[in-house]
Amino acid sequence: MAVGYCDNCGYFEGMCPCGKGRLLMTSEERKRVSKFLSGLLRHYPDRFGVEVDRSGFANLNDVLRVLEERYGVGEEHLRAIVALDGKRRFEICDGKIRARYGHSIDVDVRWSEGNAPRKLYHATAPENIGSIMRYGLLPMRRREVHMTETPEEALEVGLRHSKTPVLLEIDAENMIRDGLEIRKKGRVFTADSVPPRYIRVVGWKRS
Repeated sequence: MAVGYCDNCGYFEGMCPCGKGRLLMTSEERKRVSKFLSGLLRHYPDRFGVEVDRSGFANLNDVLRVLEERYGVGEEHLRAIVALDGKRRFEICDGKIRARYGHSIDVDVRWSEGNAPRKLYHATAPENIGSIMRYGLLPMRRREVHMTETPEEALEVGLRHSKTPVLLEIDAENMIRDGLEIRKKGRVFTADSVPPRYIRVVGWKRS
């Protein structure tokens, strides 16, 4: 969805509520910049000369330099992306910006902003089920396993990787009771891994 800014309404998606706002980015521009920003902060900051600290934060001006060179966007555009991101993937604080989760680079991911519910969900391709039920959920190319609070959110993610994702239910309550850590990061919950005994196959998404 397109994003804009209004002196009365602040940042908005689609149409300005009061009709006086101005467009900052089309839906496609927003998607393109947001996707690149995720990659820059999670996976390849070195490729663009951006330094990321142990907490995952990069200097905001360094990131803006890269975005301006590649896409011609400035701080107002970046703040609109961060403010309106439904998954709360990014955080700006004290002149710095970071991705809140999803890293493959070496950063400290052991922070949380809340507690996990009793059950969580994860969706995967059918061909992964045998390995998962034997070895558990592992972070693979990322530093953490990602889970969601609802089946619908998990299947939405799973559909990016398979036309028929399998829905898994995670016994978060007993994971925590047994001393395993689950971290809340926006709308995503993360763990170092999920052993098989806490995983149950609950359904298949048909194409």
